[in-house]
Amino acid sequence: MSLMASEIAAKLNLQPHPEGGFYAETFRDHSVHLSKSQLPPEYKVDRPVSTSIYFLLPSGNVSRLHRIPCAETWHHYIGEPITIVELNEKDGSVKFTCLGSDLSDNQIPQYTVASNVNVWFGSFPTKDFSLVSSDGALVRAAARDGESHHSLVGCTCAPAFQFQDFELAKRSQLIARFPQMEPLITVLTFTE
Repeated sequence: MSLMASEIAAKLNLQPHPEGGFYAETFRDHSVHLSKSQLPPEYKVDRPVSTSIYFLLPSGNVSRLHRIPCAETWHHYIGEPITIVELNEKDGSVKFTCLGSDLSDNQIPQYTVASNVNVWFGSFPTKDFSLVSSDGALVRAAARDGESHHSLVGCTCAPAFQFQDFELAKRSQLIARFPQMEPLITVLTFTE
């Protein structure tokens, strides 16, 4: 029997995440401590070597575009696939990766968003939308129950995630840089 999203959230003690969805930190590796002086300048504070979280994304929710300086590896655990979106400010590229367990449907169970402060990334439940073209045009699928349609993934950051480095994208700035992706950016950002 599949668990409902609220049951998963209760069992794993998940809380709302500022970018959307629900999360709980499961591990913070204090075996090695990295001082700010040991890290590139985009890291704002000292940190452990790595962190891991559970991340639950129910249908009807998105992980809003954000950036962090560390690499983040996504692991699909249970539920439906999600699509990870990356917008690279430096070269203007846009990348879509489908994270899921159905290898025959071009889904992959693990994916890393590489360490790069030029990349804004977020995600959405794959079955909530149809990407119509490479210009970011989206067609919203019929509304689905987020209680029964959801994805549980894990995210591991190295060096460790620190909220001081976390930056949510500003819609107007991203649309100015990626005007062809306005429909997608509008879905994956907060109203300013």
